[in-house]
Amino acid sequence: MAPSRRQILALAAVASLLVAYALAGFLAVPHFARQGASDFVRTHYGRTLTIGDIRFNPFTLNLDVTRVALPDADGQTMISFDRLHVGLQLASLWRLGPSFGEILLQRPYVRAVIRADGELNLADLGKGFPPAPPEQPQGKSGPLRLYIGRLAVIDGGTSFEDRTHPTPFRADFKPIAFELHDFSTTAATGDAYTLHAASPQGERLDWSGTVRLTPLSSQGKFAITDLKARTLWSYLSASPFEIDSGVIALNGDYQVSAAAAAPVAVTLNVHSTTVTSLGVKPSGAADDYVSLGRIEVDGTRLDLGRRAVSVAKVRLSGGEIRAWLGAEGRLNLLDLIGPAPASATPVDEVGTPAGAPAAAPPPAAGGAASTWTVSVPDISVTGLKVSAEDRQVTPAAVVVLDPLNVQVGGFNLSPDDMLDIQLDTAVNTSGKFTAQAKVAPRAGAVTAHVEAEHLGLPALQPLLAKYTAMTLVTGELGARADFERRADGAMSVKGDTRVSDLSTVDDALKKDFIKCKDLRIVDVSYRSRPASLRIGSVTALEPYVRMIIAPDRSLNIREVLTPPGAKPAPPAPAPAATAAPAAPLTPFPVSIGAVRMVNGSVDYTDLWIKPSFALDIKALTGAVKGLSSDPSSRARVQLDGKLATYSPLHIGGEVNLLSAALYTDVTLSFKDLDLTIVNPYSGYFVGYQIDKGKLSVDVAYKIEQRQLSATQHFVVDQLELGDRVDSPEAMHLPLKIAVALLKDRNGLIDLALPMSGSLDDPSFRIGPVVWKMFVNLIAKVATAPFALLGHLFGGGEHMNVVEFAAGSAELDKPAQDQLAALSKAMKERPQLKLDVPIVSSAGLDRPQLAQTRLRAQLTARVAASRQGRKHPQEAAELALADPGKHLQLLIEQFQADLGKDAPLPASAQKPTDPDAAIADLETALVNHMQVPDAELEALGRSRAQAIQNALLADKQIDPERVFVVNAQPRPDSGDTVKVELAVH
Repeated sequence: MAPSRRQILALAAVASLLVAYALAGFLAVPHFARQGASDFVRTHYGRTLTIGDIRFNPFTLNLDVTRVALPDADGQTMISFDRLHVGLQLASLWRLGPSFGEILLQRPYVRAVIRADGELNLADLGKGFPPAPPEQPQGKSGPLRLYIGRLAVIDGGTSFEDRTHPTPFRADFKPIAFELHDFSTTAATGDAYTLHAASPQGERLDWSGTVRLTPLSSQGKFAITDLKARTLWSYLSASPFEIDSGVIALNGDYQVSAAAAAPVAVTLNVHSTTVTSLGVKPSGAADDYVSLGRIEVDGTRLDLGRRAVSVAKVRLSGGEIRAWLGAEGRLNLLDLIGPAPASATPVDEVGTPAGAPAAAPPPAAGGAASTWTVSVPDISVTGLKVSAEDRQVTPAAVVVLDPLNVQVGGFNLSPDDMLDIQLDTAVNTSGKFTAQAKVAPRAGAVTAHVEAEHLGLPALQPLLAKYTAMTLVTGELGARADFERRADGAMSVKGDTRVSDLSTVDDALKKDFIKCKDLRIVDVSYRSRPASLRIGSVTALEPYVRMIIAPDRSLNIREVLTPPGAKPAPPAPAPAATAAPAAPLTPFPVSIGAVRMVNGSVDYTDLWIKPSFALDIKALTGAVKGLSSDPSSRARVQLDGKLATYSPLHIGGEVNLLSAALYTDVTLSFKDLDLTIVNPYSGYFVGYQIDKGKLSVDVAYKIEQRQLSATQHFVVDQLELGDRVDSPEAMHLPLKIAVALLKDRNGLIDLALPMSGSLDDPSFRIGPVVWKMFVNLIAKVATAPFALLGHLFGGGEHMNVVEFAAGSAELDKPAQDQLAALSKAMKERPQLKLDVPIVSSAGLDRPQLAQTRLRAQLTARVAASRQGRKHPQEAAELALADPGKHLQLLIEQFQADLGKDAPLPASAQKPTDPDAAIADLETALVNHMQVPDAELEALGRSRAQAIQNALLADKQIDPERVFVVNAQPRPDSGDTVKVELAVH
């Protein structure tokens, strides 16, 4: 049946509508869309929008737009894409909202630029519009109903540029891919999405999950791989450090939800974060200061609602940190946070600039800072290498910790947090250091145990070279200590330490300086409250020190301890002699149980004296026990050794060296030291070589209340002086006579030299005082030898002066006793030789000899008389006793000698007083009588012979030691003739 007119018209109308609809869709929509978009961009932005093709299918409701580009203000492309495909669905009608089957955006590109003024170029898109009218209050409405089956971004790209930096930062990301599936605002679909992005350097972002708008929620997974650390640094290029290497990777998941009338809840779980081969250096530096092999952070969880961050584990494996102090004293690692200031700021001991305000105390528990909780219970560092250098010295002092392993457990921000720290490392290859500690950061409490083994001391040589002139050749340090610091600041330390195989060399002399095979300090205990230090024992095995006096009289110890190039400080001038106040008691208690020495030795060499002198102390062994700063304490000293290899040495007594109230009661003795070794000194100071002799010394020094009382006993055995030495410094004394006087018949010289003085007297020094006492003794002995002998053996200090009656050679009883004492002294001093002078006095002996001859003449006259012949034994005595006969005999002799015509003295011419006449006649005869010098010499010789006979009578003295010698005439003194003996 043919269609009716109405049907035909209806079909025509529908066809026309379809044609019109098709024409509008295929032609009008693209035209007006192009024109509207171009006009909009031109009107609002003043730019030209480039559009390729616009195609719309009104029947499939698909829109395709190609080659769209929006320029930036500088003419470069800001936003562009190659193709946009939008597929609208008819389901939009019954879903009562836009429903898209798919939205595809191919090769989109966004160029984001932060201009030099800090403005973002994309913000231009919000310009050119009138301000929005104020919003009117509206009732609550639901979100726009929207459905998207698939939203995809394919092969996208973006570039980001920040021109606010001195060197503009630029980063490109391509390709970027994003897909969203089954999205709706009605929560009736899965709302899944994926995002993939990559950079030209191979950095990738992979993100997938779901998102819902009612209620707002999202969850998903993300992963970042091969992110170059330099990319992040480049954006932060204003930082003073530079990152050249390092790759970052992380992966995790997240959840976001917002319940009604509740804050947005965000939970972020980063399952794994790794950073490999990270290198950090100051900007522009050639080498990395910090190189980290691998950093792993596992199990990071951030809960925004609970304000909590937790990290299951942080691990650092491998790497190196290079740190040094530069020549100016600045730590190189500070260059990573900023360059050195133009002018150095004084820094205190803990590194805080002087005058800077003290760091603020940590916020109190419960404050704003405590609302966040952070927990990292497991932090570890393994295989790290730390190289530390001090370049203030040349060569640099170097300490290398490799491998350094650290374990930190229990870190969190709670007020009662307790960290458990363990550390172990090798030190300069041979050494080892370990530590275990528990630390309460908020309270400041620390409990730690540390141990060190085989730490090589030569690593300190560059520092020693700066302050001393010695080389530390070998030595190892070991220690063990327990440290505790309470929350109130009180500290205590207990431990032991040991130094083994210590050896140092004097740089100037190239000889051993100080050595010690083993030094142990055991049971050290220190407390800060109340302050005290206690040491159980100090033991030195085979300690050694070399003391050398150089040709310029400098002491090597002082030279060694003087920094190179510096002059040794002159000795401090002696203080003025004022009354010293009483020293305060030591406020810091110190005690040392025992200081032990085993097989110690000292080498002493004096290169100033010519020829040089050397002396050693060997096998010095013993202990000082009970050292304490308690003023009432007394430490016992007991040391024994060998002086010059064979001479036994002993030091003993009691001391208190650690107290301000100094106390010493010490004895020192050595036996049989061969004196030939001191020939350099004896020649220089005494003027004689020593051919033979041994010295033994016993001295005792007691110091109490700063007063010294000393006894010094010196015994010299078989001392024999040798040749005279021409020395300008030698004392000019008859030393050989002094030695002969001091040496007994067994060859011993026994001297006691007591000494006392005040340590506060600046002029009192033990060495010079002892030397002065010795010189004075020698001078006194040499100049007054018989005073010494008289003191030792009797006979008085003038035992060498023998007195004779005028004209007589007979020894009276006092003279005999005197010579007996002298004979004893000669026996005890076998080296002494005695000179007996021939002494006569013309003034005293000549009158007495004439008187004796006159008496002999008178006696002869009596003997020639009849009475004399009859009584020869008694006649002369009886005649001389009778004044009349005696006078007659004198008159006869006067006339015989002077002649019969010679006038008699007036008293004898008419004698009324026989005694006066006898006296005058005797005087006249004696004055007339001539006594020859030969007779005086004979008298002197007789006197010398009498003395010699008295000394040699018991045959205990070798006659060769007593010499009769001529003597020069001496003036008369007194009424006796004095014979003064001399020794040599």
